[in-house]
Amino acid sequence: MATPRTRGRTVPRRNTTSTTIVIGVIVLAVVGLLGVGLFAALGSRQSSVAESRIPVAQAVRPLNAPTGLTPEGYAYKGSPDAPVKVVEYADFECPGCANAEEIFGAQLNRYAEEGKIQFIYHELPLPQHPNAIPAATAARCAGEQGRFWAMHDLLFARQREWRGTSNIAPRLVRYAEELGLDRTAFEQCLNSGKYAQALEQAAQQAEQAGVTGTPTFFVNGQRVETAALIEAIEAALQAGSN
Repeated sequence: MATPRTRGRTVPRRNTTSTTIVIGVIVLAVVGLLGVGLFAALGSRQSSVAESRIPVAQAVRPLNAPTGLTPEGYAYKGSPDAPVKVVEYADFECPGCANAEEIFGAQLNRYAEEGKIQFIYHELPLPQHPNAIPAATAARCAGEQGRFWAMHDLLFARQREWRGTSNIAPRLVRYAEELGLDRTAFEQCLNSGKYAQALEQAAQQAEQAGVTGTPTFFVNGQRVETAALIEAIEAALQAGSN
């Protein structure tokens, strides 16, 4: 094998050995630093995932208002006789919907509890969200055990945890268990496909109403900007009192 050369001069064997040792030490040091960096990155990622797991007690808002299903099968909270009807077209995997829930959810619950509004959740699973239909199905299956709104709150609160997951079913089952649902009944419902047609019809009805994006809100039949939702509800309440 040819003797290594540098700057046109032959390198003595003893220097080659020294250079090799130095290079080896440097390589080990670099590998060690990379390992530390990788460990820190993984730790940061695990910490981020852990932080996204909001406890059920914090995610699920207490609700002391009438609940049920409209004749079309959409979940509602608040008395059907309330003076103001609020309809939300939403997608559980939509970040904007999760943001709207975080901003307005507590206030909407208070309105419902005070008998001021009937709030109706109209699913609109968007085609670009692969987990929208499974999540909507999970909420409806939870509704069979009287826990639609609990699952609704939990799905939005933990959206970052499950959004884009390739196999969401096991996670949805864990959510059901955390909510105290009957696991067997929930799994059977989730896997049955029983709500596939209803959710497809929900999307069609949204399209017929001119709704193409989420979240979209209507207050007493009038479409309102999301940012102006509370203002629109207050205006409708004021109009109804006159």
